[in-house]
Amino acid sequence: MASLAEIVRTRSSLSPAELGHLQRLVASWNMLADFCFSDLLLFVPLDADHPGPADATEFMVVGHVRPSTTQTLYRHDLISEMLDEAERPLVARSMRLGEIIEGEITVSAIHERVRVLCIPVRHEGRTIAVLSRESTPTVGRSPGELERTYVDIFNRFARMIAQGAFPFATDDSDAKESPRVGDGVIVLDRDARVEYASPNAVSALHRMGVHASLDGMRLGALGLDDEPVRDAFGVGKPVTEEVERGDVILVVRTIPMLDPQGVTGGVVLFRDVTEVRERDRLLLSKDATIREIHHRVKNNLQTISSLMRLQSRRTSSSEARDAIAES
Repeated sequence: MASLAEIVRTRSSLSPAELGHLQRLVASWNMLADFCFSDLLLFVPLDADHPGPADATEFMVVGHVRPSTTQTLYRHDLISEMLDEAERPLVARSMRLGEIIEGEITVSAIHERVRVLCIPVRHEGRTIAVLSRESTPTVGRSPGELERTYVDIFNRFARMIAQGAFPFATDDSDAKESPRVGDGVIVLDRDARVEYASPNAVSALHRMGVHASLDGMRLGALGLDDEPVRDAFGVGKPVTEEVERGDVILVVRTIPMLDPQGVTGGVVLFRDVTEVRERDRLLLSKDATIREIHHRVKNNLQTISSLMRLQSRRTSSSEARDAIAES
């Protein structure tokens, strides 16, 4: 399967900077899929006799991510699928108008009605792609507090994408270490006070000895290091730090949420890496032990070899010298 970069370079007129913007979006969109409980598809306009992407009538799916917080809508990847405006009218409209468009369509790949939210991906004032949130229409179901909160977070990030403020130009995240939504989420207001804490986030803080009510509190007032939050809010970029308290180690990732006026709040993701770090320490200890044993064995063998060479020089029997040499 061709990579995002290969598809974009061969089938579109996007610049290297615009490709980099899409690559950063794809690198961080697992979080978005988890927050919106939906599949996310990334559409780019195909080259044709058009003056720009906004006039495109054909699109290609260059990215597809499934949520880990619910079941997927599509069993098979749609990457490299080519679709026209008739099949994806909302994508074409979002690309053309540069606006977030919502509606329902029938997706031929699964022969079902699908609820779609199309988000223009803007870079330096130009719409270069469309991110589509796709889910089964919900009828007669009332979502709980966690789902409502997570979807609201996604909608705030969607507005940032449409404004060109997300993904961030620089990001310190390590994909292997970065927390997932399911690990624990705290939502902060513009004053860095807790608006919402997911059950898993509360459990993680309990393991660190924090049992106080979180509502309206700053993390610093709870006895936690809030420097990552202050840094993220101060520079308007994500900050990831490792926090250790007692025997518990958490990776804490703070992501500011922005509008044109500045920081409007933030999301803090938690991941308990206590067991991972303990395994790392055990491996380091085992490695050190193995190196020490190897060093001692090597020294002993060198000593034995020296003694045998000395013995070989002292013996007058050629047969004895040959036997020592062979050993």
